Amino acid sequence: MDEDYPEAVWVPLIPVGTFVRHALADLNGHLRSTQTGKIGIDRCPQTITNIDSLAVLSAANDTDFDQTYQWVPEASGKIDKFFVNIAGLMHIDSIDGGSGQFQSIRLTITREGGDDLLFDQAYMSGIAARTGDEDLDLFIVQEPVWGADMKIRAGNPLNIRVRMTVAQTATVVTDVGLVPFFTQQIGSTTGEVMFWGHSGIMWYISRDQPF
Repeated sequence: MDEDYPEAVWVPLIPVGTFVRHALADLNGHLRSTQTGKIGIDRCPQTITNIDSLAVLSAANDTDFDQTYQWVPEASGKIDKFFVNIAGLMHIDSIDGGSGQFQSIRLTITREGGDDLLFDQAYMSGIAARTGDEDLDLFIVQEPVWGADMKIRAGNPLNIRVRMTVAQTATVVTDVGLVPFFTQQIGSTTGEVMFWGHSGIMWYISRDQPF
């Protein structure tokens, strides 16, 4: 590792379970990212493709997404910065009046074997409530976190908890979940080539530090 520059380590959020497929065209412009104005550029994986659907891993209907992932560092050091690159999708399965709203994606990072809370942040989507049957909302969190000063030890896991919340009325059935591979644009035509991102976290790790 170059002592003068941190090593970039990409940690994908690999889902386990049954995927549900949604046609990209059904987004109907319902895509929002936390990046506005200047676009953050980090070394997260990018793919150029013309596929026409999104695959989402969600819990049961009317159940917020709550999944914990675990990353085991291979060497001791310090995370000076990390970049959050996570997408979630809310789907209105059925509606009889009322509305459903994708509220937030919350990221919590703790150290295994103790109560060490290293990071906890809820990112509010700002997406308006939806009232249409089969409405889709794609919310992408793309945010740098500076000054993290998170010390890590080889073999001591970090737990990465991702939660997604929906507000809804009793007449609405929704599902919400992680999108591991997501479009960052909405094409104007079917089959248009677009940039796609990958859900995960990019750690920037400096040389060994006293733990």
